[in-house]
Amino acid sequence: MIALVGALLTPTTANAALRVPKTSWPVCTTADQDYCVESVSISINAGAAIPLTWVASGTATPVTAAPAAPVAPATTDTRTAAPATTDTKTAAPAPAAPVIPTPVATTEASPRAGIDGRWTHESWAAKGLAVYGYDGLYINAKTANEFVNWVMIDVLPVKVDATNKTSMAVQVGANAYQAPLDRNIFVSIKVRVGAFKNGVSVSVANDISVDASGDVMRNTLLVEGSPVSTSLQASTKQCEGETGKASASTVQMLVIIVPSNDDASGFGIDGISGEMSVASNGGCKLSTPVWNAETKSMVWTVAAPHFAADGVTENVGFYKARIPAADAKLLWGLQNAADAATALVVNVTSDAGGTNVGQTNITVKNNVIYINVTGFKYSQPKLTVMMNKNYKPGAAPAKAVAPKTVKVITCVKGKVTKKVTTAACPSGYKKK
Repeated sequence: MIALVGALLTPTTANAALRVPKTSWPVCTTADQDYCVESVSISINAGAAIPLTWVASGTATPVTAAPAAPVAPATTDTRTAAPATTDTKTAAPAPAAPVIPTPVATTEASPRAGIDGRWTHESWAAKGLAVYGYDGLYINAKTANEFVNWVMIDVLPVKVDATNKTSMAVQVGANAYQAPLDRNIFVSIKVRVGAFKNGVSVSVANDISVDASGDVMRNTLLVEGSPVSTSLQASTKQCEGETGKASASTVQMLVIIVPSNDDASGFGIDGISGEMSVASNGGCKLSTPVWNAETKSMVWTVAAPHFAADGVTENVGFYKARIPAADAKLLWGLQNAADAATALVVNVTSDAGGTNVGQTNITVKNNVIYINVTGFKYSQPKLTVMMNKNYKPGAAPAKAVAPKTVKVITCVKGKVTKKVTTAACPSGYKKK
């Protein structure tokens, strides 16, 4: 689990007391239910979304029977059958049966207490979802701990035994650690969140988005993203200094959403969209943003052991921030999101001092600023985003000039009449 240590962006305004359930949320079963998991779908290798079905522990995955072929009514044919002909052509070979990947022996059932069910599909293996040896997913939605109203959504692999009892899928020979998810999957989770209003999300995952648009009937969040490879540790001390070594590694998808409407531990200032998100593979001390109003800088902290479990390979990190243009305007006064690449500066500073970064890329798409930092080393680097002191906004577009009104006057000379656009009549003419 992420050990979040970041301060809040700013104190929130007064709100009614928010009370998010501290235990795991159930699956939604009634129309008026809140704080529950409504639906889950999954796709693999950018394929079509596969809607999953909730199956209670101890219950077999339902299989839909194929519809029976229609039976044509019997007819009486009094015609004489034509003599059989001999076809000397070679029959076309039957199409090959689809190849189902062989599960990789990386998981086993956890000896710990079982969980109450799984999200799965009747064709889980046939659709290529069983390659890592697990049988479905469990969406553990609840608060990050019993003292906060932060919503945690943890995507966990599960296995079933001969009696269809569901248990956590763990690593073979290391059952203290979660089995790896397939990094090629994309998971969509819709949860009902009652009075909760999201302020910012932080995650150990890839390409995370949190859509708070909800629906007509109730407040919902649509959380989407992919798992990412990450190091695991038994203690945060393993994430300190440049000698720390990971206990294991896995592929994980975990999202924590901090509310904007919680006085005690909320996130946000008036006007924040609620759709800002950050993601990394450093889950040891991943923080919420810390905003400094004086310097107009925002700081995030990420952490992981310096070395992988082999004690030799250095862990390399990535960090992605998704900042809606409206939030950038509110925080930095950035009027034109398209200027983000030159207007914003990203610094990565290691805990040992100095700059430690491989590559920083800032892009803008659909009015959202994406900051992607890759290649830095752990253990506890800090990422700072601020305005570039040398940034000069582009010249404001010139104001549109209204077309001049043409004034026509009538001039006469005897019986001759002329209409002219000059200020005065021609010589010998008088203005009528």
